[in-house]
Parts: sequence; structure tokens; C-alpha cells
Amino acid sequence: MNIARENVDALNAMLTVKVEKADYEGKVEATLRDYRRKAHVPGFRPGMVPMGLIKKMYQKSITADEVLKQMSEGISSYIKENHLHTLGDPLPNEKTQPLDFDTQTEFEFIYDVAIAPEVQLSINSNIKIPYYDITIADEELQKRIDGYQKLYGKMVDSEKIERDDLAIVDLSQSKENGIAVKDAMLSLKVIPDAEQQALLGLSVGESVEANVRKMLTNDIDCAAFLKITKEQLAAIDPIFTVTVKKITHIEPADVNQELFDAIYGKDVITSKEAFTDRVKSELRSSSSSKSEYCFADDVRDTLVKSAALELPEAFLKRWLLQTSDGKLAQEELDHSFSSFADGLRWQLIKEHILRQQNLEVTEETLLNIAKKTVLQQFAMYGMASVNEDRLTEFANSMLNRAEDRKRITERAAENLVVEYVRSNAAVEQKKVSNEQLDEILNLKSEILNLKSEI
Repeated sequence: MNIARENVDALNAMLTVKVEKADYEGKVEATLRDYRRKAHVPGFRPGMVPMGLIKKMYQKSITADEVLKQMSEGISSYIKENHLHTLGDPLPNEKTQPLDFDTQTEFEFIYDVAIAPEVQLSINSNIKIPYYDITIADEELQKRIDGYQKLYGKMVDSEKIERDDLAIVDLSQSKENGIAVKDAMLSLKVIPDAEQQALLGLSVGESVEANVRKMLTNDIDCAAFLKITKEQLAAIDPIFTVTVKKITHIEPADVNQELFDAIYGKDVITSKEAFTDRVKSELRSSSSSKSEYCFADDVRDTLVKSAALELPEAFLKRWLLQTSDGKLAQEELDHSFSSFADGLRWQLIKEHILRQQNLEVTEETLLNIAKKTVLQQFAMYGMASVNEDRLTEFANSMLNRAEDRKRITERAAENLVVEYVRSNAAVEQKKVSNEQLDEILNLKSEILNLKSEI
């Protein structure tokens, strides 16, 4: 077999593969002998079918399979032995001539290959990346403290409806065959502000007309409130007379030792100052994930822009279309290619940094990430803690699943790169509020969506 490479440019090359008879003949003959030994042909005993008949029946298909196999293995070996960093898979070149396995004994294939661009990027103080350090505003701090006071407060009866109260109401309609509901529970928290206005200030025994579809905008919740099906909801008159029967109000807990003990355990916090500091720490901790996400995103964008890697775009678009099995339309590819290309550039940059700096993902790192993932999953179901042995068991089970292990490994590798950049680039601390960081994240999301539409 002979393989020759022609460099079209820095990012594209053609491989011409010539498969000669000597490359495949021995394998074809061995396969034919094996077929003859196993073949069941009417009129012949097993192993006694004439070789001429076996060749007539199978030689062409066996030769085709072996030639294509030799070609494929030859290209793979060539790429590996010559240390070619390719993108995607080799694609047949349009210059490849049709093959005739009836008459040809030598076969020529021409394949296009895409060469990855060389990453030339130094991570130093010339690369500047912002880190958004969240400052806890007084209003945000007080909102969290108010939330604790309500959470650990007492439910007491009230005479007038206020915001966030819970009311027991009767509903009725004056028209014939109207719907009537007794002792329905109505939480003002879920009612839009505009619709709350009609209810605020009502006393026990007072009534008001209200549109239940506007009060409860979720169809499932509204149907359950009226004790009917979701299908019946669409056909009813939404105007009801709402009569207040009982009002329950949350009386906030006082900010004292009793509240501190209820939240954190006995005597863990013993002063208002310590309580305030603890709440601030909680807010910073809950917000730090947003800061870290934003920093990692800025690392990615900054390095992709700094490296300015050119890609063999025509090849990659052709490869994506051919490997999608018809699931990817040209229009969809055109819309999404920019995001795909930046993702590929980032992957090349990560691989470069990992290789250059000898950064390796360890089993311990994978296990720790898997444990955090498991804890997050349990937290979604209200389980704040998990026995360490059980946690390790669940984490190892996750790592034993190929897809999960691949995802966690990629995450660990990216973490290594981000931390390396954090230690070597110029990280510019910027003080922002939670609201400001949310605006930054929303803008990033809008830019990402815009890129996918261009």
C-alpha cells in the first residue's frame, strides 16, 4: 500500500491511497477458504463445495470489504505515525473514481483531511480577564433576614388580607348552573400584583368579584383551585364572587437567640452581629457560583479571541452535514456553525494548555466532582446531607457510566485550564451587586443566542 500526502494549504490536505493486489489477496483467499469450510450449499457436503463456486458467490463482496478495510486502516495508521492532528474524519474527495471490483486489481482512493491549526498562545499578565466579586447590598441582606423571619414565624389569624397572606374562601357564580366551591385555599403569593389589589384589605365575611383565570394564570393550578378538570376550565365563565372566610397571616419571628438556634442549632450564633455576618457569607456563597460561571465564560471568550485560530470551515461544514445522517439541514448548519467553531477553538486551546503545562485529571478529582454532582441531585429532593459511604458509592456508580465519566472528565479538564489561567493571567477584580451580575449574565445569554441566529 502506498499513501501520499498533498498539502492543499495549512489547514487542508489530500491523502492518495493506493491499495495493490498484494495488500489484500492473502486475506481474501483466507476468508474464501473459511467460507468454503462453513458453507452449506444444496448438493454438496460441508467443506466440499468447489472453490470456484465459492469465489463466484462471495469473492467480489469479500474483496470489496477487504480493500475498504485496508484503505481505512492505512489512513488511520498514516495519521497516527505522522502525528497529524486532524479535525473530524477523512472525507472522500470528489476526484476519487468509481471502483470496479470485477475488473480492477489495484484501487486508488483520494481523501480530504482537515489539519488542526497550531495554537500559539501564552498565558501571562498581558491577558486581562474580569472577575466579578459580588457586594451584598443592604436591601439584599435585609430581604434574606426577612425571609428567615417569615420561615420561622408563627401562623396567626388576621382580620384583613395583606400581601403574602393565606385565605380560605368560598367561590360562587350567580348564574344558573354556575360553579360553587367551598373552603378553597388561596395564597396571595401566587397571584399577580395587579390582581391582588382587589383582595388586599378585605375582611372576613367580605366579598369581591374576581377573574380566577387572571388570579391563577397556571391552568393546572386554576383547575385544581376550582376542583374541575383542565379541559373543563377552558369552557367556564372565569368571573366568580370570592367570599373571605378566614385569613391566616405569618407573624415574623423576632431576630433573637431563639431564631438563631432554630436556623443554625443551639448557640452556634450568639449575637445579631454574628447573625448578620453569617447571612452575608451565605449570600456570597450562593452567588459565588454565578461569579465562577461568568469568570470561566470570560476565560473561554478571551482565549478564543486572543488565539484567533483559523479553521478549515468548508471541510468542517461538509463533515458535519455528511455525518449527521440527514438530520442537519444546510440552513440549520449555517445558523449554528459560528457557535460550533468557537467551541472547537476552545477545545483546541484547552488541549494545548493541558499538554503544554502537563496538567492531568486524577481519579481523586473525578470522584470529588461526582460527589458534588450527587449532593446537588439529592438537594433537589430536599436532602441536604448524605452519608459519606453512600455518597462515595453513588459517585463511583456515576463514574462507571461511560457518558457520565466522559462529561465529568471534560468538566475536570476545563476546571484545570481555568485555574491555570486564573494563576497566570491578569485577573481584574470588579465589585458588582447581584443584580448587576444577573444583567451581565443575561447579556451573555443574549449574545450567545444572537450568534446562533447569525
